[in-house]
Amino acid sequence: MNKPDAILLIGAGALQVPLVREAQALGLLPLVTDGNPHAPAFRLPGVQPFVVSTIDVDGHRELTHDLVRQYHVLGVCTAGADVAPTVAAAAEVAGTPGIQFEVAERTHNKAKVRYALLTAGLSGYQPQWFVSTGSHPSADAFAQDIILGGFPIIIKPLQERASRGINIVATRGAMSPAIAKACAYGEGACIIEQYLTGTEHSAEGIFGTDGSLLWFNIVDRFFDYSSGVPIEEGHVNPSALVPLRRAAVYRMFLDVAHALGVVWGPFKIDALITPEGDPKVLECTARLSGGWDCQGTSPWTGRQPMRALLQLACSLPVDAPLTWTPLQGYAACAAILPEKTGVPEKTGVVQALPTRWPQMVMSYPQEVLWAVKPGDVLGSIEHNAQRSGFVLAHAHTYADAWQRAQSAAQALAAAVEVAP
Repeated sequence: MNKPDAILLIGAGALQVPLVREAQALGLLPLVTDGNPHAPAFRLPGVQPFVVSTIDVDGHRELTHDLVRQYHVLGVCTAGADVAPTVAAAAEVAGTPGIQFEVAERTHNKAKVRYALLTAGLSGYQPQWFVSTGSHPSADAFAQDIILGGFPIIIKPLQERASRGINIVATRGAMSPAIAKACAYGEGACIIEQYLTGTEHSAEGIFGTDGSLLWFNIVDRFFDYSSGVPIEEGHVNPSALVPLRRAAVYRMFLDVAHALGVVWGPFKIDALITPEGDPKVLECTARLSGGWDCQGTSPWTGRQPMRALLQLACSLPVDAPLTWTPLQGYAACAAILPEKTGVPEKTGVVQALPTRWPQMVMSYPQEVLWAVKPGDVLGSIEHNAQRSGFVLAHAHTYADAWQRAQSAAQALAAAVEVAP
């Protein structure tokens, strides 16, 4: 009996729905895993769902052994999910292209990334940093003064993303609770870093089988830091950085990927450019972006990174060009933030989401993507995974794309009905 051509996709959340649809457009049967049996991608027609946590590496190894007996599994991948070790382990079992498991684990841990760049002589790309076990806060505070040179500092968990467990700390007295918060996310340790200022960006690429870069892109990201937690308000794609700054991020991207051992597949860096023009690595990982970047704003500008990744993972010809310039204008993603810290009147239980908006909101190409529903509780945002939704907007110019997305997001945030 002929086995159907299939691809194993890790994650069935909203950010993986576009990946599933793209796989189906390529004629592949999506075998999709997630720990949530009600995940959105599980409800798509033609999907073969498997309820396994996306961070369960051994569970995916076991599942993949079973799947290859039933299906012709051509590849394994994800987009927008922080599960590089799971993808690497499953690809190894399936015998499909992928990165080494130890490389995936290295990119998944902030401390291992920092140590690898230090060892490779790339400290110029990093803030000052050290790892804290959380057991000696007074010693940590002393080390902070000596190594980092004063407040503010930023404290992060070692493996979480979307700003989970992160705090910007302005005083010595706030250090111990921030360390405890970050350490509570696992590993029994956290990373303490110099707080840098500048413009923030995300750069992502896809390396081909010969190590060449098949896809590369930079977006500009905008944050609100007023609550002590970096909340991303949105991004514009592609970046408005001048060529000299783009080239500096590009060089750093290649240097960091090489230092970490990423020579195949997706790689992403969250970067900061200091007022002096120096690029710095804030975080990086072996995956394509979340936040409706590769899933939304890149396709809206005529570029298809998810398709390229699917083709590469399945050893199919890749038809994505190497470009970081817009092919079809600019696209922006703005977060809908009715529960933003400092706006207590918008906290409570969601009664209804707006279905009608002023004509100005709907008079241009845009899409609304809600992450909440009636009955959900809105509180002050503590990390980026708690944003209520997103607006994608397209325009011929960078400024118009951001203004349109942001205006629509603010109008929608104001129209969300909540009750105490």
